[in-house]
Amino acid sequence: MSLRRAQVLAPLGLALIALGALACSSRGSAGHAPAAAQQPVAADVEPPPAAAAPAPARMPAYDDLEPAPSDDRPDAGTVKIKLIADARRQAHVFWGRKDLGVAPLEIVRPRGSAPMDLTIQAPECLPLHTRVFTDKDDALSFRLYTEREASGLPGYSAPAPAPSGPTKTRRQF
Repeated sequence: MSLRRAQVLAPLGLALIALGALACSSRGSAGHAPAAAQQPVAADVEPPPAAAAPAPARMPAYDDLEPAPSDDRPDAGTVKIKLIADARRQAHVFWGRKDLGVAPLEIVRPRGSAPMDLTIQAPECLPLHTRVFTDKDDALSFRLYTEREASGLPGYSAPAPAPSGPTKTRRQF
């Protein structure tokens, strides 16, 4: 190939590649090519630069999923959860079988540890079940109801009375 022919064909080849890329893109189709692609391209005119495609969203690395490093505070690794109740009720707070004490009280737990399912029980009151999370300092104020007070609450139904008298049982052979 001669040098003159190579100088003429190089820009023409680039123009054809650019047109092919525009025609094959997912946005355009053969019947709906952009106006710039329908115009003839001169051999000595350079095609416009292609628009840069947006970069895909970066997937989080495992390092990104780790909790933030703690700061220099001495209590940065713990949270305080305050449980506030009427002291006259003598409400005991249970975490599973463990009695944490009588409310009002403050629980100190490691930050980010598992949620705590608590049961609050007081004499002559209905038990209260709640869950507290350990991602931030928090305060939980609760009110305990007797069965008589609870009858006015929406959604409450009294427990079914226990059957009185002998119960029939089937004999098993």
